[in-house]
Amino acid sequence: MYCTNCGTQTAETDRFCAHCGKGTGAGQAGRSSAPYAPTPGRPLDLDIANKKIAGVCAGIARHFDWDVTLVRVAFLAGILVHGVGLIGYIIAWICMPRDDRQVLAQA
Repeated sequence: MYCTNCGTQTAETDRFCAHCGKGTGAGQAGRSSAPYAPTPGRPLDLDIANKKIAGVCAGIARHFDWDVTLVRVAFLAGILVHGVGLIGYIIAWICMPRDDRQVLAQA
């Protein structure tokens, strides 16, 4: 198999080209080509079950299938560096709907 970007030969099981880093599509059956595409069927809402303050970071992490710790660290870095993270967190807290399905399932 050859990379469609740079033409370098790659193995059939390689997920990325070793030369240019472009994805080869191996192991991507049923997935979209966007690297951070939301998982179908997971709405962007507050994750009440895994919340620390309001569930914003947990909801974003669940929606994009990211690690919740990394999302929390990114918000904290945004707060410490520019203060923009706090404004974004408050806006998301107000705008994002609650996930009441988790609350009902736990009861």
